[in-house]
Amino acid sequence: MEMLFFIVMMVVIVVLQAMTPYVIRRGESFGVMIGEKSAEDPAIRRMKRQFMQWNLVIGAIVTVMMTVILAFTTESENTQAVVLIAGIFAVLIASFLVYLRFHKESLVWKRENLHEVNKVDIVMVDTTFHRQKLTISYAWYLIPLVLICMTVGLTVIYYDQIPSMIPMQYNFDNEITRMATKSYRTVMMMPMMQLAMLGLFIFINFMMTRSKQVIDNDNPSLSMKRNVMFRRIYSKFNFVMGTLLILLFMVIQMSFIFAISQIAIMTMTIAVLVIIFGGLIFLMVRVGQGGSRLKLKEDDDASARPVRDDDAYWKMGVFYVNRHDPAVFVEKRFGVGWTINMARPAAWLTFIAMIGIIVVISIIFS
Repeated sequence: MEMLFFIVMMVVIVVLQAMTPYVIRRGESFGVMIGEKSAEDPAIRRMKRQFMQWNLVIGAIVTVMMTVILAFTTESENTQAVVLIAGIFAVLIASFLVYLRFHKESLVWKRENLHEVNKVDIVMVDTTFHRQKLTISYAWYLIPLVLICMTVGLTVIYYDQIPSMIPMQYNFDNEITRMATKSYRTVMMMPMMQLAMLGLFIFINFMMTRSKQVIDNDNPSLSMKRNVMFRRIYSKFNFVMGTLLILLFMVIQMSFIFAISQIAIMTMTIAVLVIIFGGLIFLMVRVGQGGSRLKLKEDDDASARPVRDDDAYWKMGVFYVNRHDPAVFVEKRFGVGWTINMARPAAWLTFIAMIGIIVVISIIFS
């Protein structure tokens, strides 16, 4: 079972990495701003194709190697976990090294093909952008909050019916590997994790609302429409994903009280993961970063505009460092989603606070 899980997980990660150049904004090439009109250049298309090929080949090699190693470590659960983590990191590191090669190649291509006169530091801004409805209402998150309250309430009401020893950890074959003595601290671990997840998904929704807008100079009005739709779609998916995970944790908690088979829990877990990862892949393909893959009617204004040249603020094309920009959250330049402005202390404080909450919960309920 663990081998099948590993292979499926590796395939998903490798495919997501390989298709990244095709889901980012058309005006960007491996973290370099080139403008939408340059996206069809044969050299740019070749780089994207080669990046995908390299990722698929390397991913296949790493998956086969780690699967063979995993086949000889069936008796040690800790060793299996190390192999799984090592396989994932090997693919991610290799993919990043391949990315760096094409990032440098894109910079060279830009220097040779886009003259200085066609590049500007001006960033277009729509002052009405953040006044629009960019995400779903926070009232929707009352639904998962109700699920959490139900989990806590049922746990307290039926506390005496919970066995004296409760399962805390399972292996890939759905066998219990660690038990803990019943106490309010241990039985409340799942509701606390639910609350932490709820806070995380609300924060992500807030980040989508407040993050910096990105408007392509090539077609600003169309770019803005796509960006608004992008945030609305991902906000809805964020809510669905959070609600499903909180519901899953509720069912696991209820299995301590009521007769819910482990097979049913495993089936539900697999179903939730399939929906989440399948949904992410679907959105990447159909929506893309910033809504770049959404099919909208093209603008009539096709006049040439200069390409925005702010590459200096994107270190290696992935790390945004701009002390002149008040934005804390910005859209990724390579990949789908958001990242932080590393020059803003508020961004680091937010990141540290999130890690700190996770560490505290882990310590309290370990």
